[in-house]
Amino acid sequence: MRALGIYVTLILFMFCYGLQKHPDIQELLTKFLKNKKISWKHTKSNLKSSKLVNLKVDILSSYEVKGGIETKKEKKCVDCSEILRNNPTRRNKDGVYEIYPAKSMKTYAFCDMTTNGGGWTVIQNRMDKSTDFYRTWKEYKAGFGSPSQNYWIGNDVINLLTKNKSQRLRVELQRFSGEKGYAEYSTFAVGNETSKYILSVSGFKGNIGDSLVYHNDMKFSTPDQDNDKHSGGSCSQACQGAWWYNACHYSNLNGKYLGTAKKTNKSNTWYHWTNSFESLKRTRMMIRTS
Repeated sequence: MRALGIYVTLILFMFCYGLQKHPDIQELLTKFLKNKKISWKHTKSNLKSSKLVNLKVDILSSYEVKGGIETKKEKKCVDCSEILRNNPTRRNKDGVYEIYPAKSMKTYAFCDMTTNGGGWTVIQNRMDKSTDFYRTWKEYKAGFGSPSQNYWIGNDVINLLTKNKSQRLRVELQRFSGEKGYAEYSTFAVGNETSKYILSVSGFKGNIGDSLVYHNDMKFSTPDQDNDKHSGGSCSQACQGAWWYNACHYSNLNGKYLGTAKKTNKSNTWYHWTNSFESLKRTRMMIRTS
């Protein structure tokens, strides 16, 4: 029940012609407000105008209405797959939706409601160089950017979304030549901050090669927090990104966005697709309950 605390004046215009019976306004109100917890009373009726030639009379009636109207609230959903299960009419309606990874935690995510049956929660998206992804541990923890454009949903959110339910990961890539490809993993999970957001991923299929298995069981690293296995320094700093670096990478989707197909290990790249560190035009990571 949502208490409206309302005082509504209903303005009703009635037109009577010849011997036509005057509409029973109180009956109409009773029918309209049926099953709603509302009280009302007639306050006044005034003759506004009349034309004796045509026997036309205009009457203005006012009614005082108090109470509340029960409204249906949409359920708070954990992720995009739950939104689609609860409301199948969302299918094929991609866009930014409100989700609740935890009861007291509201955030916004881009939901792909079309691809492969829909219900995908996008956790990373890059389409141009307008958003800098070379950021701190704190920023990757909380997330940054805009869900409708470039963004990282946040390591805490990814942990919450993957810790209790088995999740699939889908990676979609596009080269500057226009060629597109994908990889899907049947298992994907990210630990909490205490574990340094350790990655668990397996079950590859796709047409771009598996450039993520090398990073399985790796901790997340950022420029200000080195958790990789490289003995020669920080992979994050050397490769200009933040990722589950090993020593150092075969994938670096949060690496530098170059805007061209230049080949460098500092770029946002997926090695086994091109057999090189070619910079990519579009990258997207999204998850869905298995």
